Amino acid sequence: MRMTEDYEDKVIYNQEHNNPLMELKEIIKQIANVSKVEIKRVAPKECEEIKGLILRSTPDDLYEKMVVGYLTSICAECMYPDTFHLQRNDLDYVGFELEKGTIETEIAGKMLGTCMKGGKIKVNKAGDETGSSMNGGEIIADEIMGIGNTLNGKIIAGKVGKISKNQGAEIIINGVKYKRSLLNRLLGK
Repeated sequence: MRMTEDYEDKVIYNQEHNNPLMELKEIIKQIANVSKVEIKRVAPKECEEIKGLILRSTPDDLYEKMVVGYLTSICAECMYPDTFHLQRNDLDYVGFELEKGTIETEIAGKMLGTCMKGGKIKVNKAGDETGSSMNGGEIIADEIMGIGNTLNGKIIAGKVGKISKNQGAEIIINGVKYKRSLLNRLLGK
């Protein structure tokens, strides 16, 4: 796929199909709410176009960050069984509601793997609230700033900054299975 830019209209085109490539703002205009179903309905159907859209996007607010996060999951699921190598190190919500497939990136922002149900995410470093509300799947990281409240799934990390108190996922830190102490469980910590 070769891309060119029309300088008069500032539109990027896919020369194979001579169609303008979709941009983040266009997706946001076409969705009723931020949900995977809505975003999947309006997102490009080709994996390469979704990847390009993710790389071109500069999400500023929470709404935009969540949309791009959903796009990372949609792309990984589209590429399954191949791995989606995300070439961005600044995105929040990577793997949002991921159901299958694998995402690899060096550095993820906040909310990595939020609400994921399946699949695998591999990162060197992840931000706060990693795995929040995850109900399946696996997150593998060298370092995680903070693990959010999880329901199920598995998190394997070399180093973790903080862990929220409600954990349903199997958490392994530096080869040791995490277990809250009996005293902390009784005190609700």
